[in-house]
Amino acid sequence: MNRCRVIPALAFVLVCAGAVAQESYLWSFDRDPVGSVPSYLLAESNWVVMVDSGAPTQPNVLSATAAGCTNALGSLCVVQGFKLELGRLWTRVNVFSGAAGLVFRVRAADNFNVLMVTPDGSRLQLMAVRNGVPQELASSVLKTTFGRWHRMGVELDGRTIGCYFDGELRMTAAEDPMSVGKCAIGLIVAGGGRAHFDDLNVDVITAAEPARRGETVVQVLLAGDRISIGDTVVTLKQLVDRLTQRFDSAQRLLLVVDRNMDYERVEQVMKAAVTIGFEKISIEMRK
Repeated sequence: MNRCRVIPALAFVLVCAGAVAQESYLWSFDRDPVGSVPSYLLAESNWVVMVDSGAPTQPNVLSATAAGCTNALGSLCVVQGFKLELGRLWTRVNVFSGAAGLVFRVRAADNFNVLMVTPDGSRLQLMAVRNGVPQELASSVLKTTFGRWHRMGVELDGRTIGCYFDGELRMTAAEDPMSVGKCAIGLIVAGGGRAHFDDLNVDVITAAEPARRGETVVQVLLAGDRISIGDTVVTLKQLVDRLTQRFDSAQRLLLVVDRNMDYERVEQVMKAAVTIGFEKISIEMRK
């Protein structure tokens, strides 16, 4: 996986005052060929990119079906060449039947953890699968139905697993110390079901990266519903036009983000910058 050239994969750094930083990745599926499995995913042919006009971030989603799947655990796809130890993993999912969710701490096809939503049973479940045997670690009752988009995520700090649904922490569970470590991550569809996934995002907690000498920076401020470059408030299209005029492959784009800023707006700006050609994008959270 290319850590800098993004789409399908995006890497950027959250600049912090301390010795810890957040290195983030985004697999958006939006530039992957429709009708095929993305090259950076290890998955069977039942996982394909398709157009979904109802997706939160268009045009593409990753579609999967577990119908006819011979694995009782469901059908998994994992990101090749990427491993997560500490940080956050999240996606948007629309389950049409059965169940679907996130897999993490993947060591083998029958050894992983999973956060899964089952609309038919109105449940969010956290399970550990060991040697093919699932064990429920925690569960929560949801108010949801088939055919609706939801945002679900997992937070790993090495001690506990935090499970989020539509931005709300729904449950936590102690993590088995033996399972902690750098492991693969991915997605799952189960119960003979079908689901669409829109973006796969990872925030990795890592050591802060020292500043580079001689690096020029283009700074953009994101606060409230405003985008500003310099002293000028601009629309997203105007920002793209200005960045296109100023773009240089040696430059870093610094997004100064208000803590109350909608992350989806930040994501829109990131994708626009990547489309132009920016390979180095940093985010600084403003107090």
